Amino acid sequence: MRADAVVFPRRRKDVPDPKIDEGFFSARDGLRLFRHGAQPVGTPVADVAVLHGYAEHLGRHEEVTRALCGAGYAVHLFDCRGHGQSGGKRAHVDSFDEYLQDLDVFLARVREEAQGRPLFFLGHSHGALIGIRYLLDRPDAVRGAVFSSPYLRLKLRVSPVKILAGRLIAHVLPSLPMRNELKPEQLTRDVAIQNATRTDPLYQQIATPRWFTESSSAQETCLRRATEFVTPFLVLTGGADPIADPAAGREFFDHATSKDKQHKRYDGLLHELFHEPERDLVFRDLIGWLDERSRGLQARAATGQRA
Repeated sequence: MRADAVVFPRRRKDVPDPKIDEGFFSARDGLRLFRHGAQPVGTPVADVAVLHGYAEHLGRHEEVTRALCGAGYAVHLFDCRGHGQSGGKRAHVDSFDEYLQDLDVFLARVREEAQGRPLFFLGHSHGALIGIRYLLDRPDAVRGAVFSSPYLRLKLRVSPVKILAGRLIAHVLPSLPMRNELKPEQLTRDVAIQNATRTDPLYQQIATPRWFTESSSAQETCLRRATEFVTPFLVLTGGADPIADPAAGREFFDHATSKDKQHKRYDGLLHELFHEPERDLVFRDLIGWLDERSRGLQARAATGQRA
C-alpha cells in the first residue's frame, strides 16, 4: 500500500507484520487493476478476498487485513476499476458486469495462490453488493462470504426529482462526474479517521450517472433474487448506518435460502464497521465466523468427507 494511501491513525501492535506482495493485474478488457496481498506468519489457515466500497480504496482496509493475518488468514485485495490506484474513469462503469468480470479474474488469481486452501470473500458496502450479485450466479465460487454494511438500498434520502434527473443524464451524459454528498462523520464516529478521510488523496467525492443507475439496478436484482442465494454468509450491519439501509441487509438475509447464514447488527454503529471505535468487537465476530467454518472444512478433509 502506498504510504500516502494509508489513512489509519491506529496500527495494531498485537500481531506481527504480514508479508506483503503487491502489483497490478489485467482485467479482461486490458485495464490495469492494483492488487495487494498480505501473508501471515506460518502456513495460512485459509484465504480471504476483500473488496472495498464505493469512493474508497484497498488502503483503507489495512487494519482489518492485519487482524485477519494475525488470525492466520492470507488476505488478498484489489482496487475496483475507477478507484484507488486502478485504471479507469473515476467511479464510473458502463455496465455493472465490468465489476463482476473483474472480481472473477481476481478470484481466479487468488485461487491459484491459495493452492487448495479454503477461499472466503469479504465485501464492504458497494463491494458487498458486487459480491452478492456475483455469488447469485456463481454460488460455489467461495466457501463463504461476509458482507459488511451491504449497499443494497440507499438510506440517504434522495428526492424523486433528483433520481429522475440522474436517470435522464445517464442516457445523455453517462460519464459526467457528479459530486456525492457523503461526509466523513457519516462513515464513522472515530474523529481521527474522519480527519484522515478528509485528507486521503485516493478517497474520491464523485460518481457518474451511469454508475448510479447500474448500481441501483444491481441492488434491485439482489433483493429480487435473494431467495436464490445459497452460499454460506454472514451479514454485518450498523444499526445507525445513515448510508446503506440496515433494513435492506436484513431483508436480504431473511429471504436468502442458504442453510448457513448469520446476521449481526451493532446498535449505534455507523457505516464503516471496521473503522468504528468498537471495531475490535466486529473483528472478533468476523474472525470467529471464519474460524468456525475453516475448522469445519479442515475436519471434514481430515476424515475424508466432502467439504
